Amino acid sequence: MKLHPFEEELIAEYLDKHPQSRNYFERAKRSLIRGGSHTLRLFPPLPLYDVKCSGSKITDRDGNTYLDFWQGHMANILGHNPPLILDALTRHFKNGAGLQTGFPSSLQVELAEILLSRLKTDKIRFTTSGTLATMYAVMLARAKTGRTMVLKASAGWHGANPYLLKGINYYEGEGFSRLESAGLHKGASEDIIITSYNNGEDLEDKFRKYGERLACFIVEPVLGGGGFIPAQPEYLAKARKLTEEYGALLIFDEIISGFRFTAAGVQSLYGIKPDLTVLAKIIGGGMPLAAVAGRGDIMELCDPDSQAEPKVKFEGGTFSAHPASLLAGITMVTYLIENEDKVYPKLARLGERIRQGAKKIFQEEGIEAETTGDPNKAVKGSSLSMLHFPKKEGGNLDYPDDLWNPELFDVALRVRIMKIGMLLYGVNIADGLGAVSTAHSDEDIDYFFEALRKFAKRLKEGYFRKRG
Repeated sequence: MKLHPFEEELIAEYLDKHPQSRNYFERAKRSLIRGGSHTLRLFPPLPLYDVKCSGSKITDRDGNTYLDFWQGHMANILGHNPPLILDALTRHFKNGAGLQTGFPSSLQVELAEILLSRLKTDKIRFTTSGTLATMYAVMLARAKTGRTMVLKASAGWHGANPYLLKGINYYEGEGFSRLESAGLHKGASEDIIITSYNNGEDLEDKFRKYGERLACFIVEPVLGGGGFIPAQPEYLAKARKLTEEYGALLIFDEIISGFRFTAAGVQSLYGIKPDLTVLAKIIGGGMPLAAVAGRGDIMELCDPDSQAEPKVKFEGGTFSAHPASLLAGITMVTYLIENEDKVYPKLARLGERIRQGAKKIFQEEGIEAETTGDPNKAVKGSSLSMLHFPKKEGGNLDYPDDLWNPELFDVALRVRIMKIGMLLYGVNIADGLGAVSTAHSDEDIDYFFEALRKFAKRLKEGYFRKRG
């Protein structure tokens, strides 16, 4: 891939600024694939290696401190290492509990009751990752309906789930139509159907064509890495109506949106109840925890003692419902519920300030920019922000099919170039910006704006002028 000279310039500066990280990365590549175990963290030319994290900031191996909007894959809604979580875990370990025992922790009952009351559904089972949770949800849907096809929205990321590894990335000339991995089950391409996110007409068309064969429609009610786009209320209402009409299950992937906009699933703001909900990230309080929750008649398919058939082998792994994860989760969600009136208005205010301010800075520097992450009729406030750089008129911010089309938006600038450029000015972003936490302050936002203006000035001179 040929890089723009401006990007090469930024990379050279970045490498000079991170000599210890560079040496460590070379060592890591000798034993780890690409130097690590999560591709998204291993951004080129080399990743940051954090040695200290607190609140809104991280410090790397080279002693550089960054204002962070990645926040643990957007799991850290209270910032890095919130004291209330650390205090709870410290007490837990000092009392002789915490590590895996092989016995069912009573803490899972407490967290299960809290989550079920907030989701207003019947049963829940915990696992360790969002990937596993979406996999089990699809297995339950296929078992319940006796069908194999699954429908998913374009740009939807549901983890490395083999039942859903299609239509995640945009490919020129093909859009969101490719399988994303080798080694998938035979017939995967035919079993996974892609519909355009937020496109009600396309959703109806897909149900007319495949509805009688669809086990489920899985969708993020607020699209995550694919664009930070909240679903239009009419779109989710249509999804609920069509799944009921055709006998398919509706699955909400709330791995990002769960407890991000309100102290519950964002489904509560839309007033739409799915058949199954998948949760992770925030509900773990910074620890590995995920869950599948939903209707009792569906969930009982994984109960070996029930009369329900056919059985789904959702029986857990060694670290499912780990006691330390459960305690962190209880501490986190309890705090969010008890402080809902304080937490979410602050997040919404900071999110709005970032989106408006960032867009204004670029425009003042003569660079056209748009943002997604804005609220809508259902989601009244948002802590998510993503910047986009239109190439020409006509791109629709409600459709990832447009946002990821390099003919309409400068995707390389948003994904690669801005990432490295902002790190040089002391800010870590992801997905075109990221998420605020309650640990972020107005002073942090001021710092971000100063860094962004420096980057914008340099971008105009070194990228747009040379490109033009």
